[in-house]
Amino acid sequence: MADPREEAVRAATQRWLDATVRADAAALDAILEPSYTFTHATTAVTDSRKEWLESFRNGSRRYTLWEISDVTVDLYPGVAVMTGRGHQEIVRADGDLFDLRTAFANTWIEHNGEWRLAVWQATLVPST
Repeated sequence: MADPREEAVRAATQRWLDATVRADAAALDAILEPSYTFTHATTAVTDSRKEWLESFRNGSRRYTLWEISDVTVDLYPGVAVMTGRGHQEIVRADGDLFDLRTAFANTWIEHNGEWRLAVWQATLVPST
């Protein structure tokens, strides 16, 4: 049986993925740590929490798919580090669909039994 903390982190991650695809800034706002950062695989640009949320509020960021696989979760007191592979489909500003494959690492922080996402860092995986 998996550690209940790992199950909680995996469930929180799925809520984050679902909210990202729905462009649900309110749901994302509830999941993110105040110091949250997101580093993009294609540009290495790091968005702050405010920038990340605003991109969903103003419609400039649109995902049609975000799936993860090959996930591992390492648990520490109050912290979880997750690594794995990602597959995203992103609608670009010109309307074209961009298919993206990544390797990722993220960090979750536990507050009174609730897990909040602090960091998401992705690296582009070249297509084969």
